[in-house]
Amino acid sequence: MNYNTSEYSSILRKVLCAEVCYAIVTSMKIFAHRGWAEGEGENTLLAFKKSVKERVDGVEFDVRYGVDGKSVVVSHDRVDGDSPLALDDALQYLRSSNLELLIELKEYSDDFFVLITQHLRRYNLVGKTTIFAFPGIAELFPWTLRHDIRLGIIAPYPKDIKKYVEKHKPNTVLLGWGNNKERLIFKIFWKFFSLGNIFLKYPSIKFIVGVAYREKDRHWLSKHAGIYGATADMPLS
Repeated sequence: MNYNTSEYSSILRKVLCAEVCYAIVTSMKIFAHRGWAEGEGENTLLAFKKSVKERVDGVEFDVRYGVDGKSVVVSHDRVDGDSPLALDDALQYLRSSNLELLIELKEYSDDFFVLITQHLRRYNLVGKTTIFAFPGIAELFPWTLRHDIRLGIIAPYPKDIKKYVEKHKPNTVLLGWGNNKERLIFKIFWKFFSLGNIFLKYPSIKFIVGVAYREKDRHWLSKHAGIYGATADMPLS
């Protein structure tokens, strides 16, 4: 069968598009939620060790001030009399791994932010770490003074993406997938509002969805181009 130049060019574009889309789909990264999974053992050194052993792509975990109000600890909830993992100990272990880090700030002050970035620089982890938070905290980030620090924000709903991208130019945008309502809204936006095209419109931004709890969540997300990664409770059921 012979093709003219116009037909050949059209076919070539489709082939290249398919190859690019396939590469994007198959490369979706998995970030273990709270080190490995929410619940007992979350945000612990043991959780990080599981992620290293199982060779996930990265870990997501929470940080806040410790009981003394000076040290930084890895903990989702407020710290009382417990002794959570110190951020310094966590990073000392993680620096020798290939994991990409997503660090969620559960509170904010300028001093707290500087302290965290100092820890990251001490262990040469700036280049593979993103600091992020829900909007109420992320709005306080030093967006215009970030320098080489990568910052992200959680967009509770897909409709908020454009607002945050235009206002802050984040390195990463995270979107909700954790419950039935969030999953439904995400799928509706994908189908009827071309959410995939919005992702592809901002190629320099990493879009991460979560939290995935089931293998079928990972499977659905991995089929859609433009999604950089998903946070997930491991192992997926």
